[in-house]
Amino acid sequence: MKPRGIDFFVYNVGDIARSAEFYENTLGLTLESWESPGWVEFAVGSTQTVLALRLDPEGAGAAVQGGAIAIAVDDVGQAVDELRHLGADIILGPGEQASCYAAGIADPDGNLILLHSRKDGTAG
Repeated sequence: MKPRGIDFFVYNVGDIARSAEFYENTLGLTLESWESPGWVEFAVGSTQTVLALRLDPEGAGAAVQGGAIAIAVDDVGQAVDELRHLGADIILGPGEQASCYAAGIADPDGNLILLHSRKDGTAG
């Protein structure tokens, strides 16, 4: 097997309508499609990479121990200020690393979303 890339990221969520509203209206992602009552996709920068939300069939809770997605932003501090004003749960930073600036927020189900800015200006 030779992996060619990542097609999408997926988070399990307990309330898909609430989570879709957060990703669209709080984070400002573009709704790509609402495939079914339990699956919605958002564009994340590239038209070939999407973030998918999947209704957790076991009920809320499975998502909390999941992975994370890093969303590139121009200014992490400014993004944190904007999201804090919108009521987002800031759970990490902002902070500086050798090659980047980063902060973390939680979505309504506790999934980690990293806000990330590389010092070299690249993204994706």
